[in-house]
Amino acid sequence: MMAGMAIGIYKLLKSKSLDALKVDELQVMSIKLNKKIDELNAEIRNIEETINRLFEKARETKTKSEEVSIANRIKTLNQKKEMKQSSVFQLERELRAVNNLLIIKENEQDLKDTGTWDKLKKIKPEKMEEWLTKKALDNKNRQELIENITSLTSSSFQTAEADYDEELDEILDVIHEVKEGTINAKEASKKIINEKE
Repeated sequence: MMAGMAIGIYKLLKSKSLDALKVDELQVMSIKLNKKIDELNAEIRNIEETINRLFEKARETKTKSEEVSIANRIKTLNQKKEMKQSSVFQLERELRAVNNLLIIKENEQDLKDTGTWDKLKKIKPEKMEEWLTKKALDNKNRQELIENITSLTSSSFQTAEADYDEELDEILDVIHEVKEGTINAKEASKKIINEKE
């Protein structure tokens, strides 16, 4: 998670009761998270453009040393981009949780009327956080919303682990394809992204 940016739903739920949460505070959190996500996405686009330029530059290299130098720069930029993408992913999960809390707070009275509110208050913060980050509540159908909230189910979350052992060799191979003219710089950027997935 980005340091200093998101408080974390778990910490928020530990420090404040569901009753004490305020809609306007959650709205401000949502705006800040959206802004940070937009900033990171802009940084990711800039990194991708720099990688494209480096592949163009690689076309002109004369020595293996120059190729390796450019490949190392591309590798470093690619890793930086992946870290930013990971941060975006975490912030999007946080945003989903905040938006879900907003919907819950906006429907507080309906939830109290059905007895669901008291049940929600008894849920442990870690379980609530898990549910809030995985569920996408929709405020359109109140009955369905209440059913979704009362169904607090848990599921396992999987994260992909990337293998970086062969990354430099793969980038060098792509540089050779650019130099030979079999692909252009944009295709090269896409290729290294696709090889990582």
